[in-house]
Amino acid sequence: MNPLLSRTGKYIAVLVFITLTATYFYFRFIGWSHPFAKLIGAYRYHVVTLGDYVRYKRDPNRFYDEHSAAGLTFDCHRIRDEFVKLSQSITSPELSISTETTVLREGSTLHLGDPSVSGSEAFAAWKSQVINLATIQHPNEAGHYGTVLQALFTFIRIHGRNADEEFSVDTKRASKFDACG
Repeated sequence: MNPLLSRTGKYIAVLVFITLTATYFYFRFIGWSHPFAKLIGAYRYHVVTLGDYVRYKRDPNRFYDEHSAAGLTFDCHRIRDEFVKLSQSITSPELSISTETTVLREGSTLHLGDPSVSGSEAFAAWKSQVINLATIQHPNEAGHYGTVLQALFTFIRIHGRNADEEFSVDTKRASKFDACG
């Protein structure tokens, strides 16, 4: 007698089918980062650091291949916070970020405040630098400060010492879709 035609064989076949289906859906929807999820093509990699984001922007296909991921998820809030911390810890001649510059984030808006910038000429020069950084096409290096800034933020708002010294500018990609857009 054929084992698949017997009653016990049918029960075992149904149980095996249910087990495989349940395992698939577990790894597909619950166990995205589980190593076995790679076997069924359901592994999702969580991009949570600025370094990972820059590597992704440099070459998305290579990033997918390195992590054997079927999909990526981005923690944009954490990545933007890390960018803000980086901006506070450096002095950038491109952006005229000095040791007195305060860098904050509100959603996808980057705020730069510098109490040392006072007077219309100094503010106009700083404003010009921010406009250039936010709107011009930068080198195709994904790690370029301006490229990362445009990818992560839709607006940049600068604040000078005086109340009338405030300006907002849209970034070049403000209307384009991006992973953290």
